[in-house]
Amino acid sequence: MVPASAALLAFSSVQCGLLGPPGDYTAGGPSEAVVGTEGGATTDAPSSTDGTIVLPDGNTVPSSIGTLALMAGERQPTSPEDDPAWSADAWSGVLAADGRVATWRIEKSAPIVGSFDASGLVGGKWMMINVGFGLNGGNGTAVQSTSWAPGIVGDWRANRANGAPGGLGESARVFAGSHLLYVGGTRTNPGVDGGPPTTFFTQEVHVSNVDAAKNELGSSADSGKQLVDARARCGVLATSTNLYVAGGRGAAGFTNSVETAKLDVAAGTLQDFASQPALVNGGADFKITQPSLVAAEGYLFLAGGRTNFAGVATDVVLSAKIKADGTLDAWHNVTNLPKPLRDFAFIGFKGKLYVAGGFGATTHSDDVYSASIKADGTLGAWDGSNAKLPSPRSGFAALAY
Repeated sequence: MVPASAALLAFSSVQCGLLGPPGDYTAGGPSEAVVGTEGGATTDAPSSTDGTIVLPDGNTVPSSIGTLALMAGERQPTSPEDDPAWSADAWSGVLAADGRVATWRIEKSAPIVGSFDASGLVGGKWMMINVGFGLNGGNGTAVQSTSWAPGIVGDWRANRANGAPGGLGESARVFAGSHLLYVGGTRTNPGVDGGPPTTFFTQEVHVSNVDAAKNELGSSADSGKQLVDARARCGVLATSTNLYVAGGRGAAGFTNSVETAKLDVAAGTLQDFASQPALVNGGADFKITQPSLVAAEGYLFLAGGRTNFAGVATDVVLSAKIKADGTLDAWHNVTNLPKPLRDFAFIGFKGKLYVAGGFGATTHSDDVYSASIKADGTLGAWDGSNAKLPSPRSGFAALAY
């Protein structure tokens, strides 16, 4: 599952983004491999006069304007018996002065493998939820956290993700402050008089409190507000003021419906949901499930996802202006992705959109693309010269700092 949102944290940039214990680096252009390991504290690496940091092996990390932090959940299978194949790899991508990802630092892996679909910064912790796995190989999801400096520091903790709403499946989840929201989903009723069970789509929205100190979720409660349209596997994004819901699957199949509700992040409460302009691609209805959403530079962007039940990915990218009250103007096509993708990391940061990894037509990707956001919400060309991921992956939790 795609990480449906990418949390953003802005701070005064620290030289090279080296904020925690250093890890292994992969560096340079898209075709370069691992170039060395920095041993010792970050202060052991001398800075040059132009702001770069020289690693002990002689390689350099350029002066940075920020860092992308990724938790990568799904890897390429090695055999049919290894499919699906999961991981819990933590990587930090150092951004050069021009905004390109110049190098990737390998951080401490989380104890429970993904895929990951939601993450957030709560009480000085980076917390995340993974899909379909529990502790010791059991069923159920897990909540995991690590200290945040900003940047990953310290060891990971993992607990069972208790507190989910009972009987609800295929919901989308998103962190909002110290709360985890469950949006839409499916429920299954037992068959009547021995008949087959029936599954239906819901308009439900539930909220769980998040205890960062204990690395736990509290019991979920009905938000008191319902979606306009019943749906599952939708794209969701929580900003500081609004919850956005787009696409997904309903009783009539895939949908292009979009809606939003005012969000009080501190209280974890919502106002009524209201329908927004529907998704269109070239003027035609654009029905999609599990799209990726991000808000940046006053626009809401939607990219990738699945366009049919065969799981075929799309390269379509759309944008809609976010009005002062949080509602949306009409959607417009912007520069397509270089290739069809789903389940990638999608981040908006310092005037650019970043797309990392994902699943394409038949395989996982290690490509990282970036595109500049123009004042009218359109995009420049996608730049594929960013440093590739250490390995092909999909199913991410992601943020930028």
